[in-house]
Amino acid sequence: MAPQKLHLNSRLLGILAGILAVIVLIKVGFDYWPEIELLMHPTHQHRVMLTKMIRDHGAKDFLLLTLVIALFNAIPGMSIAAVCILAGACYGPWIGLLISWSGNILGNLAVASLFGHMHLSQKFKKHQLLQRLLNQPHPRLGLIIGYMIPAIPNALVNYSGIRLKISLTQMLPLIALGMLPCSFIYAFGGNAILSEDLSQLLIFAGLILILAIVSIIAHRHRQHISYQSKTKELSE
Repeated sequence: MAPQKLHLNSRLLGILAGILAVIVLIKVGFDYWPEIELLMHPTHQHRVMLTKMIRDHGAKDFLLLTLVIALFNAIPGMSIAAVCILAGACYGPWIGLLISWSGNILGNLAVASLFGHMHLSQKFKKHQLLQRLLNQPHPRLGLIIGYMIPAIPNALVNYSGIRLKISLTQMLPLIALGMLPCSFIYAFGGNAILSEDLSQLLIFAGLILILAIVSIIAHRHRQHISYQSKTKELSE
């Protein structure tokens, strides 16, 4: 007998993840309230004190930020950039990278595993970009690139993996490779913002600009594909 589908859809999943993320963010906000107060009255002395206070946060907030990033991956259209940058600012570039990367990997794995037991709309299943991901000449490479580009919703990439019958064990390295570049950029960017290192800030700005250009190109490519599809349907 085939396993019964859960009575859950992607919109409900996003709402539940959003509620949980807000609760966790409120908890993080209480933990960082002294730092927030210092940010409201910035001075050089306060900045030095602020850096030390932020970097003194321990494993609990490490796990909370990882959880928030994981939950944000389950919310359609939600950007993880701000929380990943915060992780880099709070814990430095390398630990911030670990938080961002771990959260992104765990979140996408969780969503991919749930997609195998959910009811999804026909509109989602027939999304033009999904069809492109499914028909790549090198599907696994296509999934890695899909995770790398912020303009491509992770939900579509995760579902593509399920449709291609790639197991979660096999998807793990694909997600890890795909999410590494953005996690790296955001974590090191957060550290650059807090340290006010001009050279790091310029590198961060340049990398963000590259990501934005790639996202715009990907978005225009999606529009072109959609236009071609509609034109083909009208001509038939």
